[in-house]
Amino acid sequence: MDTEKFRSEFPALSAEHEGKRPVYFDNACSLLKPKPVIEAVSKYLSENGACGGGRSGHLLSQETEEISDGARKKTAEFLGAGSPSEIIFTNNTSAAVNLAARAFPYTKEKNEVVLTVFNHHSSMLPFLEQQKAGRVEIKIAGMSEDNRFSPEAVTEMINEKTALVVVPRASNVTGEVFSLREIIKKARAFGASVLADDAQYLGCMREDAAENGLDMIAFSGHKIGAPTGTGALYCRAGLMKKLISTEVGGGTVSDVKIENGRIKASYLPDYRRFEPGIQNYAGQAGLGAAIDFLNKTGKDAIKDRIMTVSSYCKKQLEEISQIEMLLPKNSAPTPIVSFYFKDSSILAQDFNLFLNNELPKEFICIRVGHHCAIPYHAARGISQSVRLSFFAYNTEKETDIFISALKQFLGY
Repeated sequence: MDTEKFRSEFPALSAEHEGKRPVYFDNACSLLKPKPVIEAVSKYLSENGACGGGRSGHLLSQETEEISDGARKKTAEFLGAGSPSEIIFTNNTSAAVNLAARAFPYTKEKNEVVLTVFNHHSSMLPFLEQQKAGRVEIKIAGMSEDNRFSPEAVTEMINEKTALVVVPRASNVTGEVFSLREIIKKARAFGASVLADDAQYLGCMREDAAENGLDMIAFSGHKIGAPTGTGALYCRAGLMKKLISTEVGGGTVSDVKIENGRIKASYLPDYRRFEPGIQNYAGQAGLGAAIDFLNKTGKDAIKDRIMTVSSYCKKQLEEISQIEMLLPKNSAPTPIVSFYFKDSSILAQDFNLFLNNELPKEFICIRVGHHCAIPYHAARGISQSVRLSFFAYNTEKETDIFISALKQFLGY
C-alpha cells in the first residue's frame, strides 16, 4: 500500500486545529472520512435531497431509492448476508442491538439471554431493560484465568431456556478477535439464536454471516469510514419474519383501514417493517461509498497495514516499564493496543490533556477511560486504560511521536 497516497484521501489528517495537526489513534471510536464518502454525501444533499421509500414517483425520488437500494445491497455483500432484504438500516450499533433486544420473540420457555463481560455496554443495556420489563433473564459469562475470552464460559451457560446469545466479534478494549464457532454450534443445538456485535470487527475484516451461521449482526457505518448516524442490523430472513414490530409509521404498512371506529393495519413482512418514516439517505449514500472505498483499496491490504503499525507500536510500548499491556506479549496482532499505568496515581485523563496541549506541532487523539466496558475493567481489577486504535492511514512516524510524548509525560 502507498500509505501517503492513501492518507491523502482523508482531508481531516491535514486539517489544522489551533495551529496543530492531528495524530489520530482513535479509529475504534470512529474512522476519519475519505473523500469519496464526503463527495457522495455532498452530492445527495446538493443535487437531490428528496425522499425515498416508494413515497413519490418523480425522478429525484427514484434516484434516492436507487441510492438506498444500492447501499443496502453493498451492506449485505459486506456482511455476507444472503439477501439485501436481510439488512435493516439503523443509526448505529447501539440502535441495532436495541432493535434486536426489543423485537426478539422471547417465550416463557425460552427467555434467557447470555452475555459476556467482554461485551460493550451497547450490547448489555438493552437486555437489562428487557429484564426489568420481565421479558428476559440475563446470564453473564466471565473471562478465563488468563484474562482472555473463554468460549467455554459462554457455551456452558447455553441450555434449553436460552433464547439469544449476544457476543462481540472483537474486544472494544483490546481488539482481540473472538472465535464464535463453538458458541454458534452449541446455540444451534438448543434452538437459540446468536447476535454478533461487529462494531470493532469490520474496520479491517469482512464478516460472512451465512458461512459463520450468525442469526444477527449489529454494526456502525462510522466504524468503516461512513458518516455518523449510519449502521445496520443484519437479521436472517427466517428470524426476521418472527420479530415483533417495535417502531411503526409511514413505510411500514401495506394497508391501514378504519372499520367500525377501529384502526386496522397490515404491516409489511420484510425490513421495511423496521424502518418507519424518512430515512438517512445522505448517510446511506456515504455508507455505500465507504464500502466501495474499502473494496477498491483492498481489505487485505488495509488489514496488513493496520497490523504492521499496531505491532510496531505494541513492541515499543512493551519496553516501557511503567505501563502494563492488556494483552500479553505472545498475543496475535490486533487493531487496538491498550495499556494502563501501573502507578494508580497517574491518571489517564492527565495524559490525555498532555497529548492535546503540550506538544508543539501535533495533538494526539487517543481514548482514555473505560471505553464503555466497565465490567471488563472491573474483572481485570483496573478502573481505566489508555487505548490506541489503528487504521491503514497511520504510520510508524506517528507512532514514534506518541511514544516520545509518553516518555516525556513519564519523565524519561
